[in-house]
Amino acid sequence: MATSESSPDVVIIGGGFAGVTAARELTMRGRTSVLLEARDRLGGRTYTSDHDGHAMELGGTWVHPLQPHVWAEIDRYEVETETFPVLEGLRQAVVSGGRVVDLSDDDVARAIDALGQYCAPGTTLFPEPYTGTWGPDPQNMDARSMRQHLETIKVAPKLRDWVEGMCCVTAFGPIDQAAATELFRFYALSGWSAEQMLAALSATKLVKGTRELIDSIAAQARLADIRLNSPVRRITQNGKQVSVELTNGDTITAPTAVITLPMNVLNTVEFDPPLSQIKRTASAERHAGAGMKCYVRVKGDIGNVAVMAPEAQPVNWVVTYDHNTNGSWLIVFAATPKRLPMSSFDDAAGMQEALQPLLPGVEVESIHGWDWSNDPYALGTWCIYRPGQLTQVLPEMRTAEGRLFFASGDSAVSWRSSIDGAIESGYHAAQHTDQYLTASGHQTLSPAGLKSPVTA
Repeated sequence: MATSESSPDVVIIGGGFAGVTAARELTMRGRTSVLLEARDRLGGRTYTSDHDGHAMELGGTWVHPLQPHVWAEIDRYEVETETFPVLEGLRQAVVSGGRVVDLSDDDVARAIDALGQYCAPGTTLFPEPYTGTWGPDPQNMDARSMRQHLETIKVAPKLRDWVEGMCCVTAFGPIDQAAATELFRFYALSGWSAEQMLAALSATKLVKGTRELIDSIAAQARLADIRLNSPVRRITQNGKQVSVELTNGDTITAPTAVITLPMNVLNTVEFDPPLSQIKRTASAERHAGAGMKCYVRVKGDIGNVAVMAPEAQPVNWVVTYDHNTNGSWLIVFAATPKRLPMSSFDDAAGMQEALQPLLPGVEVESIHGWDWSNDPYALGTWCIYRPGQLTQVLPEMRTAEGRLFFASGDSAVSWRSSIDGAIESGYHAAQHTDQYLTASGHQTLSPAGLKSPVTA
């Protein structure tokens, strides 16, 4: 992609949805940029992988009309969506009392009501969920883990186990390390409706994969020089510019930089001067999201099924992705991978053992997935804050430091932890960077390549 011969206005670190959106938005404002992505692809923690004739999402997947930023982009580029999982003929069940219990439609309705009971504090804690503020917290809910809050819910055992499974799938890590407020927030963003929350979190996906959307955004970032295989080692800023040193020895300078690294990855890059203590501490502590999602091929046609399981089980949710007489593909979620009796994604026998409590008798043929927690450019999955991080960490994570601006799905105002949140933060970072450059007297370059004066 083309850029001007002079130094760019902005260096963007990271080519996920936040970074690519920022690059496009800066282009729309006549700003040149160099985007540096460590991987050999765009997308960050989204990753569409072609496998066995399917476009499989190994990372972020779901979108929904309740998520305004990503849905606007889907509309803009006319990206085709589809409902998933398929609800027609879906058999729903939960592991409870050591056995698989099928759920009737009435049971499912009661389970959703129980989830609404769990999330009820979100009504007062997040009265304006699409803003960066939250309501009073006299009970100190911010310090409460999902596990602690679960103990306050009084419902039938199978409903409690279903809600616990939902906590596991959302936290995607041990639920005693995930903040209860994370589910409250999703609930509030979904119109304070548990049923709408389930739809928003897991009901719609992109037919051709998330790569279609990010490639569409990147194609409009015409004033951005997008460079793959470009990991960054050090970022230095002084009174005049930002210098970004790559691991290959190259250095790029610009008046500003947009940092879109995941929270867990910030400390893997050297900053001079150092980032704020809060940012460094948050990166060292990490967020709670550290689960495993993978696709599992099993023998035979198992039908259309979704089974939830509480934290004691190695697998917490399994749902049919595709099925026919030749075999079935399942999507498997494990909140705590160390509970899995498997050594790698090649360990079909270990996965088969893990699935028996949910799908007795199932025979595993193969596994396809990605280990995000050990990916050096992710060090975790979607961002789920630990107890206390909402108030102690979130405001600081999107606070600029000198010439550095920050964007990530990990620090978005509304749908944090999602593609929508990453896009939203990319909007804001581009706007704030452009405002800073304008106030500093930097000229813009129109998208047609014509320079125009800027009034500070």
